Amino acid sequence: MKTARIFFPSTWGRALGPLPLLLPLLLASCDQKDANTPAPQPSTTNGPAVAIGAGSAHSFVTVDAAGQPTEIGFAVTEAALASLPAAGTMYDMVLPAGNAALAQMPFDHISFDWNPNGHDPLPIYGAPHFDAHFYMLPMSVQHTISLDDPKGDIFPPAAKLPTGYVTAPNVAPGRTVPMMGRHWIDPTSPEYTPGTAFTHTFIYGSYDGKVTFIEPMFTKALLVAGLNMEQPIKQPATYELTGKYFPTTYTIRQEAATREYIISLKGMMLR
Repeated sequence: MKTARIFFPSTWGRALGPLPLLLPLLLASCDQKDANTPAPQPSTTNGPAVAIGAGSAHSFVTVDAAGQPTEIGFAVTEAALASLPAAGTMYDMVLPAGNAALAQMPFDHISFDWNPNGHDPLPIYGAPHFDAHFYMLPMSVQHTISLDDPKGDIFPPAAKLPTGYVTAPNVAPGRTVPMMGRHWIDPTSPEYTPGTAFTHTFIYGSYDGKVTFIEPMFTKALLVAGLNMEQPIKQPATYELTGKYFPTTYTIRQEAATREYIISLKGMMLR
């Protein structure tokens, strides 16, 4: 029968043999491996393309080196903007699948809505323009919202909307819009100043007592080569969800390399 050997302190040096001499080499190898391993970098993940006329649009999410979201939005090609349909159209965009940062934000999907004849109130929003809805409810629920849906008359707590935002009674423009919900506007926006034309603004939306979307709205004429604008988003006192990243700015710009127009939410803050 073999007897197990037990190494006492006086025999460790002989038992380990040359291992102490190898330790510096092993540590140096580990340091070299760490030096050759690329550090995490900011990255962008794109969602599937949606056809718009002769062009397309797609959603995207950008994260920083730590994997925290920094931007969410969509890109539209010049070809799409040059071949828009004559009738108003809603383009639904799903967000990039498998992006872990999505769980850190409140958004479920995006819709890009083309209004060639504007919409109510026409004296203000009658110019051809786009509505970019960032929805915080499932698409399946959003598509069931009907005109003057009674759940649109259930307002969220005032603290969940920025101070001063208002909606009208159940008439345009405050009525519940099909497949959208109730819209809340900022009456201090420039377009409500007599003689100032609408170019862009920021809308909040609600349904069934909850804030369900936020929306940059902007004219087609605003989208010119080299455009690069970033605007602050007025914030509520409390948020529909906690422990999520919410945006503090929105941007509308053209990327020089791709010539795509970008509509996005940035300045993410954990709420």
